[in-house]
Amino acid sequence: MTNLQQFVGGTVAVIGCGAVGCFTAYRLAAMGVSVTVIDQEGPGAGATGNSAGNVQPASGDDDAYKIALGAESLALWRKHLPHINDISKVDYQDQDVHYLYAAINEKETHEVSRILADVTAAGLRAEWVDGDMARKLEPRLSDAITGGMLHHDCVQMDPKLLMAALSKTAEAEGVTLRGQTKAMGLSLTEGRINGIRLQDGSTLECSSVVIAIGAWTLKAMSDWLGYDLTVEPYGLQKLHLGLGSAAPLNCAVRWNGGNIVCRKDGLVHAGSRFDPDGFDSQPSSDAERWLLEQVAKIIPGFEPTGIENIAASAASIPGRMPVVGAVPGTEGIYLAVPSTDGFLMAAVLADMTANLMVNGRKHQLMDRSPLTTAKHR
Repeated sequence: MTNLQQFVGGTVAVIGCGAVGCFTAYRLAAMGVSVTVIDQEGPGAGATGNSAGNVQPASGDDDAYKIALGAESLALWRKHLPHINDISKVDYQDQDVHYLYAAINEKETHEVSRILADVTAAGLRAEWVDGDMARKLEPRLSDAITGGMLHHDCVQMDPKLLMAALSKTAEAEGVTLRGQTKAMGLSLTEGRINGIRLQDGSTLECSSVVIAIGAWTLKAMSDWLGYDLTVEPYGLQKLHLGLGSAAPLNCAVRWNGGNIVCRKDGLVHAGSRFDPDGFDSQPSSDAERWLLEQVAKIIPGFEPTGIENIAASAASIPGRMPVVGAVPGTEGIYLAVPSTDGFLMAAVLADMTANLMVNGRKHQLMDRSPLTTAKHR
């Protein structure tokens, strides 16, 4: 029996309709699988919709392997975006972005140089620029910037509009989307998934399930399956700033763990500040003040015309390695969980999961996934 045959007469359920869950459903349906997605709110209502919308392969303190995985995801995004655009007819405000990874001292110069080496080794376009060259590209940048990596292979989109486009495309492929539908647990027979228990007391029958719920993964895996995973919920504090009459920025900037990127609609996204309160994270004046200070240090004199303070929850995983693959000791249960970079990693995690489920192909990353060391109580 082929892997695809196991789905005939049954449904694959995907729990979570952020970028990872929706992209996974879209890829499975395109392979001929019957898919139903459930979400307690709707497409992109959580961390995805409040993200910067960046497909930026070096998005944090990542090692060479993670950057290479980000490069793979970027290529998959570029492969699928034309189809998503053609089917959905939604303008999700996509744009190619030059990203400056700024350095203002010797320590930062060393770290950014390390990232540059890993980025170019992954086949991505990037180069070192000195401070003068950076300010020639964007004259408003601070004189404190001594240099940095100018990363050319980045795409930025309006995340809410992209999710509208992606969900429409998934539905066109045959995916059933059920918003306002909360999963309360899994139904198993002798370790094999056969359904999802819903808040209204009903059960959604399924032959397999993909759990793509980001920050809620730890609680779900513990309560539903008795597994302990090294996944913690973290709050992410961000700002949307109005440009007013000022011209859009000529490049995006990453510095001190934060991103400043000008969206196509003119809003400047500044973020993120990590908040250990996780699910209880709320927009705060302290986070707003800190983020505005970061913007002022990089772009002195920038005066936003409006400030929107945003808080969301995301999964944080040691080493920023995604949790992806089949759950050991069970049949038909899969995880697809990124570490704070779900928008970037959505395409590759979807591809990895769909290929494992349908074609039996295991991506090499899965041997490094925290799932391999997950402990069952």
